[in-house]
Amino acid sequence: MKYLFSRFGGHALIIGKGKASDENLPEDQSLDNMLDNHSTEIIKNLFYCSSYDMVPEYMGAYKNLEKGAGKLGDVYHPFYEFSFQHEINVVTSVYIAKHSFNNVFAVFIKTEKSELRYFIDNYEETYDYVLTVFYRNNIDKFNLKEHPKLIEKILLILFFKMDLQYGFNEFVPSRTYLGKRISSEFVSSLEEAVKAITNEDELSAYLKNEFN
Repeated sequence: MKYLFSRFGGHALIIGKGKASDENLPEDQSLDNMLDNHSTEIIKNLFYCSSYDMVPEYMGAYKNLEKGAGKLGDVYHPFYEFSFQHEINVVTSVYIAKHSFNNVFAVFIKTEKSELRYFIDNYEETYDYVLTVFYRNNIDKFNLKEHPKLIEKILLILFFKMDLQYGFNEFVPSRTYLGKRISSEFVSSLEEAVKAITNEDELSAYLKNEFN
């Protein structure tokens, strides 16, 4: 039996219509159309589409990581996808890659097997494309490495969509060129920030107030 995580619609089914996250998908599921007409502008010039809301054709579980993707870090958190008798803590790795344009990013997460293999038959580790982020700007040859605050904003959006306000232990930046751009101040403030952001209005306000 294969399980469908909440990041791809979960087990919530609408009779005759499939997964709840598929219900409102447009006929044109191209990247351009999703960003132009079905994304959220969380703060000025920063847009996102999330597989937790709907799953266009280009999102989903990938067996291999996209070429050129860089690791941002590891999130340590309880696993809330299913109702288990005991709390299970897992490690989810976060990766980011450019998607078609220098200022559009694909965010992938991979939740390690660890204890899950004892509870979910045939659990497979996959790279799950869960977030598209578009940063509108007029910068030629935009390079994410030169914009560490944008990396931190993307992480906060991701953690909000992952519902980590209900359980967050730690985030450890990777030793990659991107992970090293994440500030220690940001990391130390994460637990309080993640648990305080419970809706998009609070997320928007935090991104505006803390990243002036």
